[in-house]
Amino acid sequence: MKSKYTFKHLDHSDSLVSYADQKLNEVGKFLFKEGNCNVYFWKDHHEYNVEVSINSKQKFFKAAASATDIYVAVDMMADKLEKQFLKIKEIYLDHKKFELSKEGRLNSEVNEQFEFQPKFRKSA
Repeated sequence: MKSKYTFKHLDHSDSLVSYADQKLNEVGKFLFKEGNCNVYFWKDHHEYNVEVSINSKQKFFKAAASATDIYVAVDMMADKLEKQFLKIKEIYLDHKKFELSKEGRLNSEVNEQFEFQPKFRKSA
């Protein structure tokens, strides 16, 4: 995943960038395709804020977190992203209904004795 980091009212920290990149790569394994990631770090009074936005082929993801410690805020943001990724993954894997599949239609058209019951009868 390609990541872009932006700092506002904070000095650029390589350790913070590597920590956030590590967390995003751990959570990013739930994505099926690659995406572009923008991470914003800023300080507002005594709280550190982290916001991430990810564009992928499936969907647009966004998460934000704030805490008094910047690393805790990154962890909270990663947890929020993980929940979103897992929800989307579950939707993509279990999106088909059994009744609409070939097997489900066959079960509804055939009775217990394996006799075919046509839905429509043609009148002569």
